Amino acid sequence: MIKKVFVILITSIIALSCNNEQDNTNTPEQAEMNEIQRLYNEAKTVDKEITIWGGGDAPGRLDWIKNEWEKDFPDIKINVRVDLSKFLDAEVDQQLASNTLVPDVVQLQTVHDFHRWKSEGVLENFKPFGGEQIPNNIKDPDGAFTPVYMVTFAMIANRSLVANIPQSYADLLTPQYKNNLILTYPHDDDAVLYLYKKIVDQYGWEYIDKLIQQKPQWIRGTAAPTTQVRKGNKLATMGTAGIFDKSLDGGAQVVLPVKDHFLTWAQTGAIFKTTKHKAAAKLYMTWILSKKMQGLWGEWSVRDDMPDKAEYKSYKTYPNTSPTEFINFMLDRDALNNFSKQIEAKIGPVQGGSPLTDPAILELL
Repeated sequence: MIKKVFVILITSIIALSCNNEQDNTNTPEQAEMNEIQRLYNEAKTVDKEITIWGGGDAPGRLDWIKNEWEKDFPDIKINVRVDLSKFLDAEVDQQLASNTLVPDVVQLQTVHDFHRWKSEGVLENFKPFGGEQIPNNIKDPDGAFTPVYMVTFAMIANRSLVANIPQSYADLLTPQYKNNLILTYPHDDDAVLYLYKKIVDQYGWEYIDKLIQQKPQWIRGTAAPTTQVRKGNKLATMGTAGIFDKSLDGGAQVVLPVKDHFLTWAQTGAIFKTTKHKAAAKLYMTWILSKKMQGLWGEWSVRDDMPDKAEYKSYKTYPNTSPTEFINFMLDRDALNNFSKQIEAKIGPVQGGSPLTDPAILELL
């Protein structure tokens, strides 16, 4: 009798262990890991490297991606180039025309390019694992292009130095901010330009006149303004990105306006039909959308199933931001260029070299 009970007990433990093991292998997380491993095994047999071109306005913008790739996929070398999206897209067009395409994947701010490239038939349709968690209104239904991470441009203030955290763009017009703002030229960056369009729509052109009277420091690129606020050299900025975690932001707090509109857009990625290392490119697009990589990004994820970033709830909970409005803004190039000329007439022409190479800008980082 004791022997029989013992056999039943052992059998039950083995069955339970097998069930638990089966349950673990069937979790979405494990399925994602299995798919990434499958793609890696396939890619490393045919591709020894991959080249990523990413939009950015400071050296090292994509180092977090490069570092993680090298840890996860040591058998495939990754080459990363960062430059302004409006420069990279022009080079891609030239290379497509001459059949000399260099990047295997591009991820850019210029979302209108992806719509155009799809209409020209040059993009590879690929739907990465987990892509069903991305809202339909920011991805291509055929998989021609897919968002890789969300970026938000609102306000950033040094919470240790300002008397009160600004709640609206109008607050930046108060006396404490005179000579204490550092701002990106809006007519040098379409994303920043969008934010200024929303501000003018709400406050009128008088806001720009009053902002100019604050004597801000105008600069190319969005990295230096954030850094200067974090260092305490300026009190605040707007139209730049930051970290959605007060324990990691170094004092440069991302401030989402209570009522004013702010910008949230999806940095978008794609593979081309003439991509040389297509297997590695598909691995990259799947990996960058993985829960691991989306969790490492300092702002919101493009996936709906990711947890909130500290106290910053999902962008979908804010009625005053809309990624699809930004897409529509970018697609209407005539209206965009017209507004850009109006802003330039107010502020003056852009001064300085590329934010990636100009020594005067780099020393502010």
